[in-house]
Amino acid sequence: MWFWGATSEQQEAMSKNLVDKFNEEHPGFNLTVEYRSSVNKDMAVALSADEGPDIIYESSPSLALTYIQAGKYANLDEYAEKYGWEDKILGCMYDSGLYDGSLYSLPMGMNVIGMVYNKEVLEENNWEVPTTVDELTKIMDEAMEKGMYASVTGSKGWQQTNEDYTSLFLNSFGGTDKVYEALTDATPWTDEALTGAIQTSADWYQKGYLGTDYLSLDWADSAALLAEGRSPFFFGPMKFIQNLMDYADEDLFGFTAFPAADADTPAVYTVGATGLLAINEKTEYKDECAEFLDMMMTNEFVASMANDWPGYWAVPLTTLSEIDMNQFTGLPLMFMQGISEACTAIDQGNFGYYNSSYMPAEAFDLMYKVDSVWLGEKDADTFMQEIDDAFQKDFDAGSCPICPAPSGE
Repeated sequence: MWFWGATSEQQEAMSKNLVDKFNEEHPGFNLTVEYRSSVNKDMAVALSADEGPDIIYESSPSLALTYIQAGKYANLDEYAEKYGWEDKILGCMYDSGLYDGSLYSLPMGMNVIGMVYNKEVLEENNWEVPTTVDELTKIMDEAMEKGMYASVTGSKGWQQTNEDYTSLFLNSFGGTDKVYEALTDATPWTDEALTGAIQTSADWYQKGYLGTDYLSLDWADSAALLAEGRSPFFFGPMKFIQNLMDYADEDLFGFTAFPAADADTPAVYTVGATGLLAINEKTEYKDECAEFLDMMMTNEFVASMANDWPGYWAVPLTTLSEIDMNQFTGLPLMFMQGISEACTAIDQGNFGYYNSSYMPAEAFDLMYKVDSVWLGEKDADTFMQEIDDAFQKDFDAGSCPICPAPSGE
């Protein structure tokens, strides 16, 4: 298996809870993991030559479609039936691994967009945890007046971070129904609500609501600033929590859904996959690989990884609410409470759509270049027309991921 370039601590957690356990239970087999910072590029080269590892990692369902259509991923229908994966996994996440009615990949975890906050900063400034956008912007304005960052985040070294914010604004400000209609070609991406959401993201960027140093900060920098009390908030995917591990001994942080548009509207849980795992069509060990994938589809695995590597391995199981929360403290507790709450809401149909999981590849690739709008290099109308043109090509070619309807429809 090839994986991205995790830290030594993260590699140790993965070995302890997954790799070593598999090897102990499968004498005669030896699973090895190569940690590669260029894993996506390496995988593309290997699969094009009908080579590569037995177990395939990919960062998003959108990017996996090309490989599935080219026959590089094994069909998993037999294993889905054997292990009951469709019942184990949240419907909208299971569906993101489908193509032409068959399963080809499983989500390793959920990207759920929310809000991490510094509890001490809020308390010291007599701020309540905001539940509406108006409450949130009021706090951010006051924070900037005090010389703080309104929030901390940034795309230094990884422009793809921008897709977290296009996903957030399209769903929370444009509306999940509108996003669903656009993803299913019932509404153009140039719809006023969706174009307006992108314009709102530009307004927030220019006001400093996404941090005044967005282009020169990464998530490690943002985590340090949040821990130091330089800002009350971080907005973005729950996997950001893994960057707070250096501060895990301090009871500083809370996590909740991104605030709702108003008091009468429920908060939106915009969701996608942190990454996916599939089986190489060319491997001789499909059965063993499927057993490995199934090892992750348990509450036991999620709970053990939450303690050792909180933030990343939010496997979207329908049973997470059954996990005893008394076994966690600090960051692991915050993480587990957050994903349990999110899974309950998502299972009831309250979810939005992460670009990387539900948009076709070309449109997704353009979407994270939204900073061209933020920096005033093009207007929101032009940007969304480019998105619509790219989307239409893939939609007409049948190259769009499965898109489950919101609200449980």
